[in-house]
Order: sequence, then structure tokens, then C-alpha cells
Amino acid sequence: MSCMKRKITYIPLLLALLLTAGCGNIVLMDDDGLQALRKAKISSKIISIEGKVTDEEGTPLEGISVIVIGRFLRDSQTYYGQNYQELDTLSTDVNGSYRMMERMVSPAFTDLQLNAFDSNGRYKDASIFVRDIQAGAVAPTITLLKK
Repeated sequence: MSCMKRKITYIPLLLALLLTAGCGNIVLMDDDGLQALRKAKISSKIISIEGKVTDEEGTPLEGISVIVIGRFLRDSQTYYGQNYQELDTLSTDVNGSYRMMERMVSPAFTDLQLNAFDSNGRYKDASIFVRDIQAGAVAPTITLLKK
């Protein structure tokens, strides 16, 4: 009975060895990577953004979709598996303005990417980046060019 007990105890270990042997080198995350991962899981912050979309002549564009994406753009702030996340999709009003109200985001993204596109197909898509995002941030005007 004790001999049988030992065989059962080693089965999980043998399975782990077989699985890792077929995968080649095992890569373990370094200390900086582990700290970044822990920080990303527990950190959050409040952000908001507003801005405007115009055509190349400066005329405000109504009904343009603006996708707000939280990002970590600097290498030193890369969080494994969470470098970006879509946060919201907004639409411009008659004045070409859009606004994402204050919200808590986690992880605490440092930057935003704003992708603007015209679902009617009259204008080319455009993107801008806003660095060091905080609550009350105002984005530069996004200019869409006619197709």
C-alpha cells in the first residue's frame, strides 16, 4: 500500500516535467516584470478626456466616432499582457466635440490613444496620442482629411 501511495504522489511531478520538457526553455519573469504586473493589477486612477474633431478646413464634424484606448507607451511602463485596453466609444456632437466623463480605470494607464473615424466613409481615419493622462485632460483637435 505504501508503494502505491508513492507512485500517486509523483504523478503530478512527472506530468509537470513532461509538459515543460516539450516546451523547450522555461522563461520566468524577472523581478521588474513581476513588480510591474503586481502594480498593474492593483493600481487605478480617475481620468477624463474631451476634444474636438474637424475637417481640414477647421469645420466641426458631427457624428464622428472616437474610440478611447488606454495605453502604456513608454517601455519602462509596459505591463505584461495589459499594454492597452479600449475604454469607450464616443460620438461627436454638432460642434464636433466629444467627452468621456470621469471614470476609474484599472490598470492606471499613463496615456490615451484616440482613434477617430467616419462611419459614412467621407473622411479618412485619424489617431492621436495624449500622454500623461489625468482627469480633465483636453486632447488636441483631431483633423480628418476627405477621402
